Amino acid sequence: MKTVAMGVALLAAAILPALPAGPAANASMVCCGHYVRWAEHHDPADARLAITTEDGKVTLLLTDRDVAFQLSERTLHKVDRELRDKQDLEDNWLGAAIVTAVVGTVRDLVDNSLECRIRDLRDVSYEDGRLRFIARNGRPVFDDADVCDSDVTSAFSERDARTFVREFRKLKAEQR
Repeated sequence: MKTVAMGVALLAAAILPALPAGPAANASMVCCGHYVRWAEHHDPADARLAITTEDGKVTLLLTDRDVAFQLSERTLHKVDRELRDKQDLEDNWLGAAIVTAVVGTVRDLVDNSLECRIRDLRDVSYEDGRLRFIARNGRPVFDDADVCDSDVTSAFSERDARTFVREFRKLKAEQR
């Protein structure tokens, strides 16, 4: 039994580097902050406001309860297409089973968001070309948010970022 488990683990390790080198491989989301949590993907159509980075990879959403960073719909579709293509290439039944498991895990990981509750944020501002999120304790939130190897807080157009700030402040005022 240990031999089978070891063989499956080795096959999975061999397949992982073969996953797409495009957005799927760069779909990592790194962020620190006490109030930030990993959450379900949000439908941008349901958001109060959704803005997308200038490169089109990441969307920042404002809902009535949360601020969330997630991969854009375009990026998710591209990743999904690449993962589906990878599954189609596998002709060995065991390899196909492993690829299916790995692809399912990757799909689950990229189809999520990093979010912070509105109530946990004191303010959002746009300074020096980047969005600044300040927690209720006065500390920065999303300050080191990297998605797809870029600092997403500085990846939005000035117009979109300022619109986001205005809408966030309007929402906070409504909630008081």
